Parts: sequence; C-alpha cells; structure tokens
Amino acid sequence: MPGTLSVVVIHHRTPEVLARCLERLVPATPGAELLLVDTAPDPTVLAALQRRYPELTIVRAPNHSLAHAVNVGLRHAHAPWIAVMNADVYVEPDTFTRLLADAMAHPRAGVLGPLAWTPSGRRQDLGPLYHPNYLRLAARPGGSVSVPWLSGCLQLLRRATVDAVGGYDASLRFYNEDLDYCLRARAAGWQCRLVDAPVVHLGGSSTPDDPDFLLEGLRGGYQMSRRYLPAVLRRLHRSVLRIWGAVGARTARRPAWRAAYARLAAMARDGDFDEGPFGTTLQDRGPGTASRP
Repeated sequence: MPGTLSVVVIHHRTPEVLARCLERLVPATPGAELLLVDTAPDPTVLAALQRRYPELTIVRAPNHSLAHAVNVGLRHAHAPWIAVMNADVYVEPDTFTRLLADAMAHPRAGVLGPLAWTPSGRRQDLGPLYHPNYLRLAARPGGSVSVPWLSGCLQLLRRATVDAVGGYDASLRFYNEDLDYCLRARAAGWQCRLVDAPVVHLGGSSTPDDPDFLLEGLRGGYQMSRRYLPAVLRRLHRSVLRIWGAVGARTARRPAWRAAYARLAAMARDGDFDEGPFGTTLQDRGPGTASRP
C-alpha cells in the first residue's frame, strides 16, 4: 500500500476504543499514510500513541462536526485513495486489500464501503430499505454491489472523486453527512459500492445522551429531503416532523427533551431548517436552544 492509501481516523474522547482500533489498523495497512484527526485532544493520550506509532500523523481539530473533521483529514491526505473512518471501527487484516482490489476492478467506483458488523454479529442496521443491498451482496461472496449510499463508519474515497465533488458538507453537524456525500458523488457520475470486506463497528461510542443530537439528526434528515426528494414527499416529511415534535413536546419526560421536540415542531411549522442547535462546536448551543440533557 505504500503511496496508494491514506487512512484518516476520526476520534473524540474514546481512548480505549481508539487504542484497539489502531492495534488492528496499523498491521492491516503497511506503508499507508496514517492520520488521526482528534477533536478533543488529550496530550497524554496523544503522546503515548505517538510513541507507539511513530508513523502516525496527529492532527488536532475543533469539535465542529464529523464532516468538518473529515474535511481536515482530507486536506492532510496525499494518496490517490483516502479512507475516512471512525475510531470505533475495527478492521480485519484483509479489509483494505479487498476494498482496494474492488476499487481497481471498478473504474467508476468513487466511494466504497465495507460490510459492517455489530459486536454481536449482526449486520449494521441501516434501515429496512437497505436490507436488499445486503441480500444482493450475500449472493456475491467476496464481491461487491452498487448501492445508493454507504455508511460513514468507513468510506474509501477515490482522490478523483474528492477533487470533483469536494469534501463532506459541514452544515450537517451530526448524521446525514455520509448519505449526502454519496448522493453528491452519484450525481457526479461515480458509483458507491458495498464490498464484502468485513469490519466491526461499535456504533455510538462517542455520542452523548443529548436531545440536541437527535434534533440535529432530524434537521439534517429534512435537509436531505429538501435537496433530493420531490415536493410531495418533502411536504409529507415536514408534516411528520411537525406532528412528532408537537407530541414529543407534550409527552417527553425530561424538560430538555420537551424543549428539543418543541423546537423541532417550530422548525417544521416555519419551514426553517437552516439553523441547528449547536454553536461553534458540538459542546456549544446556538441561539434559540434551550435544551440540555
């Protein structure tokens, strides 16, 4: 892999998970450029990692969003193939070998993703509409299938795709940025391919129990509808969010959750989904937010 692959690992306050991730990643990517983008750097943890992995380049970034951290990593990566992955993904020895082999076999593959499993041995749940993609892949062991989008837990990006499409959309502060990137890549003529290359994805290891993260996910979800769906489906989506918010504002047990649902209802009522609940970082709350866990 020398000169072929850059791997960008995004990390936020899960040092034990990160240590296990790197234990598996480093031997699986000999000669690759390895970058760690840390959005809450602990000098002691980073110094220990640098001693153990001198080949690792550590980049500090504000905790603005996953998309922003990915874009910081993309700016520091130099290889023709760039993998961006969460620190809670554990690769197998042949994960990247399989991904790169499939990439070489499909010249229009711009974004490729592995088959992600949970620690309990289940395929990553990406919703019922995604299940047929898993069935199609199961019929092609060792192969790949073209899919509408790929999980952002690990995406292998072709440099030419990044040059054509750009980076992730950092206005999507939490969730939906992986879906958006795949849809933009496909609109530019690239394929997204799900590859029979296994990884384990812990999922949610650095996500707090905070209603504003749910609010941001729902806000971003409507942004996807606004960008990619016809008007009738956008109206339906907005109506569902308005009802959901109104019901949640009345029935949620904790005040912070009631406030978040009330803001969701107001967003849907006014059609204003541009301003999310966060300020300059995911620890800061933007104007108009009354929510705390």
